[in-house]
Amino acid sequence: MAHIELTWIPDQTFLGVDSTNHSIVLSPGGGVGVKPSETLLIALASCSAVDLVEILKKQRSTLHRLIITVDGEQDADPPWRYRRISLRYRVTATGATLDKVQRAVDLALNRYCSVRSSLHPEIDVTFQVELSQPDQE
Repeated sequence: MAHIELTWIPDQTFLGVDSTNHSIVLSPGGGVGVKPSETLLIALASCSAVDLVEILKKQRSTLHRLIITVDGEQDADPPWRYRRISLRYRVTATGATLDKVQRAVDLALNRYCSVRSSLHPEIDVTFQVELSQPDQE
């Protein structure tokens, strides 16, 4: 079972600590921490990244670099629900083809990622993949 503890720090700042004692500072926009709604985007990217790295390893690809950028479109009015989330995976690897990496991303994001699976099905989640070789950076 997942377990976190969130502690209020004066003003609008909070300290979140996970079950392995790792922490993150959160605050609304303009504060000293990560915006709570954007932690969802970070969680989605990192959740898919964990499995993507393992899938590429099983494909016998050598990963040199992985950068994931995420754009989320939210409603203009409260509760500012996400309507669309777009992920861009920039992968630098040897021994990989674009088709294999796209399939790996699809599996990592849409089959194995618990964060993606937990999102409301009406949220439009899309991705694109860019693959380069280490000497092309």
